[in-house]
Order: sequence, then structure tokens, then C-alpha cells
Amino acid sequence: QMAFLQQWADVSPDAMIVADANGLIVHWNPAAESMFGLPAEEALGTSLDVIIPEPMRGAHAKGMERLLAGGQPRIVGTVLEVTAQHSDGSHFPIEMSLSMWTQEGEARFGAIVRDVSKRRANDDRLHHLAHFDQLTLLPNRTSFLENLNNALGQSVQSTVLLVDLDRFKEVNDQLGHAAGDAVLIEAALRIRRCVPTGMANVARLGSDKFSILLTGETDPSRAGALATVVRRELRRPFDLAGRLVWVGCSIGIGMSPSHGDDAATLIGSADLALYEAKAEGGDGQRSFVPALKTAAVARRSLEIDLREAWEARQFEVFYQPQIRLEDRQVVGAEALLRWRHPERGLLAPGAFLSTLENSSLAAPVGTWVLEAACRQGAAWNRQASGFLMGVNLFGAQLKTVPLTETVRSTLSLTQFPARQLELEITENIMLADDECAKDQLNALHDMGVGLAFDDFGTGYASLAFLKQFPITRLKIDRSFVSNVRAKGSDAAIVQAVLMLARKFGLSVIAEGVETEEQEKLLKKWRCPHAQGYLYGKPVAATAFAISSAFPHNRPSSDPMRK
Repeated sequence: QMAFLQQWADVSPDAMIVADANGLIVHWNPAAESMFGLPAEEALGTSLDVIIPEPMRGAHAKGMERLLAGGQPRIVGTVLEVTAQHSDGSHFPIEMSLSMWTQEGEARFGAIVRDVSKRRANDDRLHHLAHFDQLTLLPNRTSFLENLNNALGQSVQSTVLLVDLDRFKEVNDQLGHAAGDAVLIEAALRIRRCVPTGMANVARLGSDKFSILLTGETDPSRAGALATVVRRELRRPFDLAGRLVWVGCSIGIGMSPSHGDDAATLIGSADLALYEAKAEGGDGQRSFVPALKTAAVARRSLEIDLREAWEARQFEVFYQPQIRLEDRQVVGAEALLRWRHPERGLLAPGAFLSTLENSSLAAPVGTWVLEAACRQGAAWNRQASGFLMGVNLFGAQLKTVPLTETVRSTLSLTQFPARQLELEITENIMLADDECAKDQLNALHDMGVGLAFDDFGTGYASLAFLKQFPITRLKIDRSFVSNVRAKGSDAAIVQAVLMLARKFGLSVIAEGVETEEQEKLLKKWRCPHAQGYLYGKPVAATAFAISSAFPHNRPSSDPMRK
């Protein structure tokens, strides 16, 4: 039997070690030789200390003494994971199963030892994969949540800063994902440099969103100051192989316990603040205030109501006439969305449009308005040849639906000429600078569809867009028309737009014309077209009349303003 056990020990892949009552090695199999780098002839008769790291030898000696004095074994019969020492002095993790018996009246101690270095390395790798972002090497969402939950669980004051890159999507779309990855890596480095060592934890939560967790900080101004520094750093251009791109960021801030005493609530508060910072145009920072939660609840409620309105077919399309100033002849109309609310009555866009634009309904509602307007335009075109129909685009229509094909099929279905359809786009749509969107707009222009720049002059980069996009008409915003006088800044802006349009070969229409004085000045400055309450407010198709002139007594305070 002993011979069999010897054979079994010799072929075992695990190290098998036996020591006597004095802790001297009396058996050392080939696997032990390989594992510890010590031949059997050198190991036999040597103290077990040869494989025990120096810091652990004292505890091991005391344990042996206690057992020899008749004490109860504490670790015999159990499997332990401890650190062992190689003959070259290096340390490595082992898994060890201990046993104790008596042989010829003397105590014997046996150990079956397995090297778990590879398993430990694999466990470490899996832990790293589970807790760290592999692109930026920052802690990931899981790690961030663990740190935040630990801090809140110990009632430690915690501040969460959520950092969202403003124009990251454009980098991905225009330059590719490799460029986007380079921006994320550099952004992570910049954010980490902004945070003093030991002051906070920086993590990447996913996509282009990062987080900073401040613990033990009770001064809101410190968080605000840190946010300002981060924004300044991310506002600097990113150099991508010699090409400079500007990204920037928005930041939302939430502090415990006033903004939430659990992770979900605190993060939600910071996210609401971030949403507000993004909604204000980006490159800003906001701290949570209770009003943001109230607004979010109202927004979610409105989104539900809009979904129900869409399913119940409560949306309607109204039309406002567009006239030729020289003879007041109606030459077209702008299609405008209205909501026939069952309790609140007819609602103008100001009550729901911004929420609709940011919802999943934007694309289907926009397509429905387009079809309704083209169908109506075709009917009016039979009464007045060349009738122009203006339709406002939602940004989502350029991102979630193949707009070119949608317009082509709609024109074919309604038999409305492409040259008489004018799609109105805002600066926000063009600011997205999406190459796919630009390609679609160019394709629409090639089809003969007109593209009107709505609210021209109210944004930041209007002039640049005249070169980048195939614009065919400028719409002078009502804010300039409503206060226009023979002299003054508004008059100068209106005249400058008209001159600019002539230089670019574009048509122009003035919005918000309400008085004969405004009309007189526009005609004097050779503005070709106008729309506004002087000629007619938006009405249902059944109330729209194609005639040469409209009454001049439309009330300027009508709530159904565009």
C-alpha cells in the first residue's frame, strides 16, 4: 500500500509534502520539486520555512507548537489559499489542503499544494474586465456604483459630477470610430488631470459620459469650481493626427443627502442637471435644484399624453398663407402642427413641440405632417398653379428615417411637384453637422425640393451654413420684423439679410408681419414674400382661402401663433 501511495504521489500534478513534528520535510514529490524549484535531495530534512514567506513564519511556528502541545487543529481538513515562497525568493499564490496523522507514534503533517497563479491572474483579469473600461482604463459604471454605494452606506457626504461630451457624435460620424476612441482616451486623461490625487474617483460610465465622485466634500462651490476646470480642459481642441476638432462638455452636479441619499436618486438628480445643461446649448454646468425634478415629471407626463394623442389622432395640420408682397397674391402656405387636446382645447406648438422633438414620435409625426401637407398642396395646386407648400423638419427625420426616400415616395403618392415643396430646417439641425444628414439634404435639393433656413439671423453660425448647405430660401425671423422701423438695428439686420440673399441668389420671406407699416418697409427694401397675421393666422385647411388679399385686422395677440 505504501508503494502504491508513493507511486501515486510521484505522478500527481499537485505538490505533496509531508513534515514531521519538528517541521522538517520527510517527503517531497516531483511536483513539489517543479513547483518550488527545489530538488528532493535539498528539500528533505529541511525546515518547512524554506517554502514559507518570512512574514508568515512566526505564525506557522506558533501553530505547530500549539498542535504538539495537544491543541485542537484549526486548519486541518480545510482548503486554504495562501502565499508560498519559491527557491528563488519570489512569492506566488497556492491552494493548500492540510492533514495530520500519527505514524509510528510520531505526528505527521501532510499538505497537497496546487499553484493557483494562473487562476489568480485570470481572476484578476476578470475582475479588471468587470470593473474597468478597457479603452480609457478608467473604472467603469460597476466600479463607480460600488464606490458610491459604499460611501453612501457609510453616510459619507458624496458629490456626483456627470460629464457628457457635447459634440462627440459628430467626431464619430465624420472621422470614424478610431478618431472617436482617441478623443475618449484623451478626454479621460484630461479629466483625471483636473482631479487632485486622492480627492475623487473618475470613471467612464459608457459612450461619451464620464463621472467624478467626490467624497467627504460639503462645499458646493468646490464641486462647481472643479466642473469649471473640467469644462475648460475639454473645451481645448483635440489634435487627431494633425486635424483639430472641438468637442466641449456639459456637466450636471448632484450632492448627497440633499439631492438624494441613495445611488439611484443621487445619480438621477445629477442627470437631470446634466439634461438642463445640454438643453441650454451645451458647454455649461448645472447643479440640481428641485424644480428640475418637477420639470422632468411634467415632461414625462407630457410624453405619455403625446403618445396617447398620436394614437387617438388628435394632431391636426394648420396652414398659414405666404403672400407675394408686390400684389398680395397668395403663393403658398406653411404647414403648422396643432394638437386638439380633449380637455385643454387647441394647443399651439409652444405647449408641446420641444418635448415632441426629443421623443421617439418626432420622426413618425413629421412624416405624417409631410404627407398631409403634400396632399393638401396638390389639391390647392389645382386651384392656383405653382402653389408652394412649406413643411418644418424635425431633426429626428434626418437621423432615424431615410428622409430622401420618404419625400420621394410622398411626392409620388400625392402627385405634388417636388419644386413646389419647401422643407424648413433650423440651425439646430445644421449644427449637428452630420455628413449623412448633409448628404440627404443635398439629394433633396437635387430632386428639386426647396430648403428654407428658418429663423435666419437668430443663431450663431448662420452665415457659414449658407456655404455648407444647399439653402434656397431665407426666412427672416419675426423677432426682427416685429420691431422693425425705418432706422435702427432691426432695420439694418433685415436689409442685410435681403442683400445677402441677393448675393447668394436666394429667395427671402419675412415672418411675423402684422402691420401695414412693416409691410411698407419690406416692400421698400424689395423683400419678395411675407407671412404673418396681417395676411392670415394659421387655420385648418377647410378655412384656408386662396385669394389675392386678406383682411388687415388680424389680432396680434392670438394664442395660436406659430
